[in-house]
Amino acid sequence: MEPVSDKFKAALVETRVELAVNSELEADFNKHQHLLPGRELSRRRDGEHVILTWLAPDAPPEATTMSPYFTLTGDRIELGGIDYYDAAGHRIT
Repeated sequence: MEPVSDKFKAALVETRVELAVNSELEADFNKHQHLLPGRELSRRRDGEHVILTWLAPDAPPEATTMSPYFTLTGDRIELGGIDYYDAAGHRIT
């Protein structure tokens, strides 16, 4: 049996990241979270925010937080993209 390539291993890795949602927007976020790749692992409240731990298959391994942005196309909400940040708060490109 051949060894698994590093590229294939990387495709199997999912990174845990955190996502902060303003408590006032939680209901709206809940309606559209299905647009995000991955899945929610946990949710906790932190003052004005709901902090979600998200298992993100597309996140870089060094990512610790994610910031999705949504767009309005006609009457539909779509995922515009996701920015990922490392522990120091630097955007990962």
